[in-house]
Amino acid sequence: MPCETLSTSELRVVVGDNEEGSAEHGAHRAGYNGVWSLTSVHARDNCFSPSVAGLNLEHCMDDLFMTQEGGEIFEPRKHPMRLERLSETAVRLTQEASPLTGVTSETIFSVGEPHFIDIDFHATLTRPPRSGNRFGFFWASYINAPDSPALQFLDPGGIWCCLSPDGHGNDSGNTVCHDGVAPAWGDPEQQYNDGSLAHSFSKRHFGLPLMFGRPGDGQMMFLQMFDQQQPVRLCMSPTGGGREEGARVNNPAWDFQYIIDDAVAGAELHLRSRVIYKQFVDANEAETLYEQWTSTLERP
Repeated sequence: MPCETLSTSELRVVVGDNEEGSAEHGAHRAGYNGVWSLTSVHARDNCFSPSVAGLNLEHCMDDLFMTQEGGEIFEPRKHPMRLERLSETAVRLTQEASPLTGVTSETIFSVGEPHFIDIDFHATLTRPPRSGNRFGFFWASYINAPDSPALQFLDPGGIWCCLSPDGHGNDSGNTVCHDGVAPAWGDPEQQYNDGSLAHSFSKRHFGLPLMFGRPGDGQMMFLQMFDQQQPVRLCMSPTGGGREEGARVNNPAWDFQYIIDDAVAGAELHLRSRVIYKQFVDANEAETLYEQWTSTLERP
């Protein structure tokens, strides 16, 4: 089944694999997985660009990612996925060991009242990285023609900052790390291709693992929160989702990365995230919602 629909009293969430869409979702292009459509009783238009997706697992990254010898950079787009319904409120998206990097992954998407989407990601490295000791994953959410492309995040001093670079990669400062992480990725001896967000760092840092933007005309909030700090990196492309010609704006990509050091064969990775899609009140509500969510999480 290429897609399934999850609903709350406010949200309609269509989760799909990386097959081409049909019928109502005929605009959806093959290769993009995750949330094909996100709508609310407060915002009837799809939050995400209908031809692609949100919360889309985009890259599996080792030190050969974005090099000439590294091969296909969009493994999750090309390798088959399987979607299955678990309950009225949850589905599971799985991918067997990828051909280049040897990653198996499972993502459970579940919804909760009134406007929550929870993401529970598990992955196993069936073999060590092809090069280097680190391994990472990259997700993209392609936003449908917002009036403002910017992402907001909290710096370590508790000040709200804006992530809105002018370009896609190439030293545009697209990626923000936690203040305990050095802004680096890859092998300094390697030559990396142009346009890599994973190699384009801001000099700023985040203090809490959360980010939000205001889709459409700004009346809604798309807030994403994570239960990790140091392994998570926040990321933004002003042009990642292509151009919306009628509105004369670009579709930005509101992205994130999850990167671990000392990756070895058999390593098991786990990341939990919550998305809240609701009417915007103010920026400080994001911090309150983060505290409410993390207080309910069970820790290993």
